[in-house]
Amino acid sequence: MEIYKKDYFKIFKANFNYEIVDTNLGKAIKMPARDAFIYSSITGAGYLENPIYPFTPKGLLKLFYNAFNYKFVSGIFDNGVLKNTPYILSQAKSYLFDGDKYVVPVEFDSERDLSSFLEEKFSKIENPEQYIIQRIETSKQGNGMEPLMEYLAAEYFKNLGFIVENQVPLAHSLGSPDFAGYGLVNTIQKIHKSGFLSGRGFHVIELALIRNFKDFNGDMFEAKDSELLVGEAKTGTSQMSKQLKKYLETSLFDKGFEIHPSKTSPSENYFGLVTFNEDFKITIIPPQDSYVLKNPLSKEDYIQWLENYIKFYLIANFTNDELKEFYLSIKRSPLDKESDLVDFVLSTDIEEILGKIKQL
Repeated sequence: MEIYKKDYFKIFKANFNYEIVDTNLGKAIKMPARDAFIYSSITGAGYLENPIYPFTPKGLLKLFYNAFNYKFVSGIFDNGVLKNTPYILSQAKSYLFDGDKYVVPVEFDSERDLSSFLEEKFSKIENPEQYIIQRIETSKQGNGMEPLMEYLAAEYFKNLGFIVENQVPLAHSLGSPDFAGYGLVNTIQKIHKSGFLSGRGFHVIELALIRNFKDFNGDMFEAKDSELLVGEAKTGTSQMSKQLKKYLETSLFDKGFEIHPSKTSPSENYFGLVTFNEDFKITIIPPQDSYVLKNPLSKEDYIQWLENYIKFYLIANFTNDELKEFYLSIKRSPLDKESDLVDFVLSTDIEEILGKIKQL
């Protein structure tokens, strides 16, 4: 199923409370800065600070390629040094976290057509960086909208109280799942008890946004679901069962979901489905059976790794100087190398990190 501009607005109208407004670039979804940053990070939709290369934080907030180890990729950290954190980005691009944003879906046949359109509009509008361009490539099957389906699945399960993620680090031999939901009840409750991200689930990158939005209040959310979910998203094709089986065969996840805008039933009884009904409302069909495991890994080890993974995202709220000071206050020695940082995060309780963030 191709998702066109008209469908895009129907999806948002059916599932969200965002206002749909007219702008100088066309009809748009009006989003608060925080929501827009998350949207751009997941979908790759770009802020119009530059008509040739609109800026997106997609890919900048990565930590690791693989689960079960702590080898950084270039993203939030670079050689063990904080680099692309939201707080550091805010120093160079303050517009990211200031004021409302306007997400404009733009249909185009070629990159040349899109560049011409954006260059023409760029010179005529005030504060172009407040606009976010959602590319809809009419020449592609599905119009290149799989990241939108990742976003929608993440938002749905986030509202059910899960920690969610897209383009998930797992293993080179397995690939990266398009979606995961972590029902880490104890970890979620510790974060909420500290007053952060309370009242709901959250995307892992929101852990790195705490300082930018000073998200603190005392409301508690009763996290109950301890399942781990995985999903594969497609739009131009409905073939995703082979990849989803790979993820389920690890035994790390309790349920697997096909994520597709027009499928009406899962390919297998042990798959669930995330799709739309006839009114574009997100609809979930849960799996009917459990998947029979072939090559089980240790789910307990994976949960331990996930709990540490979350702590690294929280560390992104510090500056490098603050991180060195925090390290020195506990270890009584200077932070010299990447392995020092990894050992420090693994040995430090999440409550201690959350308490330090409150003082920033």
